[in-house]
Amino acid sequence: MTDHSIITELAELLETDASGASHLLKGFAGAMCHELLLHRRLSVKGLGLFTSGCAAPRRNRGEEGWFYTPPAQSLVWKARSRGDDTFRLAMEGMRLDAAQGERMAGALSQVFSRARKKRLDLHLAGFGTFGAVGKGFDFTADEGLLSVLNSDYEGLNPVASASPGTSPMLKIVAVSVVFAVVSAMALLFMFRVSPPVSVPELPAASPLPVSVDSVAAPVPVLPEPAQPAQPALLEAGEFTVVLATYTSEMKARREVARLDSTGIRAALWPAYANGVKYWRIRTGRFADRNDARLAVRALGENVVPVPYIQEVKKKVLKNGKKSM
Repeated sequence: MTDHSIITELAELLETDASGASHLLKGFAGAMCHELLLHRRLSVKGLGLFTSGCAAPRRNRGEEGWFYTPPAQSLVWKARSRGDDTFRLAMEGMRLDAAQGERMAGALSQVFSRARKKRLDLHLAGFGTFGAVGKGFDFTADEGLLSVLNSDYEGLNPVASASPGTSPMLKIVAVSVVFAVVSAMALLFMFRVSPPVSVPELPAASPLPVSVDSVAAPVPVLPEPAQPAQPALLEAGEFTVVLATYTSEMKARREVARLDSTGIRAALWPAYANGVKYWRIRTGRFADRNDARLAVRALGENVVPVPYIQEVKKKVLKNGKKSM
């Protein structure tokens, strides 16, 4: 729970009421989540530096023999940071103009610095919580954010090797299998998060089937045959409300189903960033930002914790092949 004085101070600095200040703080928290998932690094003046790090697989010995713990992503916090992404997040993540973004960044830096200095409780919805621990100040990441960071390892459990009483040959085989599994998981993660690399041009050869997901560099494709005109779901210059962002299509579809059950008509909106595909969940189609703001306020905190407004840059067709 966020200390009430933080919301009051932010409202005074931004010349709004407590409800508006709380809504802006949640919007910034959503921008922080999006930035961390995209770039694995985030710096906020007054709060510190946040990085996503991978813990390597661990080998431990128990009563029944050796077992191996799968790798995991963690969110590392450092209280000091030289950089500051606050202004850029206010503009890109919250879609504020330059003047509004500068004012928002200044107010947040002042509020965050005071909260850390006085060790006040500060909750950033969907991102994590700051608070006093003993004589210090500590940060706890939100479980939902950690779950998204570890979506690559979902369902992996510790792997046990042979028990102490097993024959030496079986032990060797078991250890080899375990190391092979762990190495495969590590390689899978490396290829999923590594930036694309250039591929040298090869001499002409007989056509072979190629998986698009396996090639990092762009590959030429044949022009698609003419298709009937499709109705646009969104036009450039319109606005829509983004409810959540996932790296897993399966999780995104489950969330769409949940939102539909609450009466919110949601849809998937794919996006690409740094070679990684993301699944945004959006709702609504608005001619201007004010109408979108009214829709955000009507959603309710219990259903959608951190919605934000997104301006449409390119036409979105029904099949989703053209998007922002």
